[in-house]
Amino acid sequence: MRLATTRGLWAATWLLLAAPAAAAEKAELFKCVDAAGVTSIQSAPCAKGSTQVWRRDAAPEAPPTPEQAAQAQERRERDERTVRELSREVERKLKPTPPPEERPPAPAAPKTDEAPADASDRCAQAQEFAAQLREKEWLALSEDQVRRLYGWVATQCQPVSPAP
Repeated sequence: MRLATTRGLWAATWLLLAAPAAAAEKAELFKCVDAAGVTSIQSAPCAKGSTQVWRRDAAPEAPPTPEQAAQAQERRERDERTVRELSREVERKLKPTPPPEERPPAPAAPKTDEAPADASDRCAQAQEFAAQLREKEWLALSEDQVRRLYGWVATQCQPVSPAP
């Protein structure tokens, strides 16, 4: 009798130990809708008076392999680098543009009663000045300002009539 009791205890112990493991592997989820229309997802079967919409296996996913974990880490690091690079680019674009360097005014040419040596020199200087202004995009000259600039260059390039 003692042998039968011992075997029975062992069998009962094994059943008790195996039951939670089997229950964990056989976990199920139930989606239920009660009479009031309230939807719930639960691990126990739907109560009386509610409708079972679906029943699904809720076995947990297997943990990632070391290779999958390494790939995921590489993706995270690559994404972080991309975010940092894009953030720097956005900050650079949003950074206020510093004001143009201000140069001291050029010293005024000494006044003489003589006209410039040649009208072609005056014309060349005016054209060079206009080209320098157009190169400075930060000036953002309007169409009217550009038209006036070209008008000034045209007047500088006209021949000078001698003074009476």
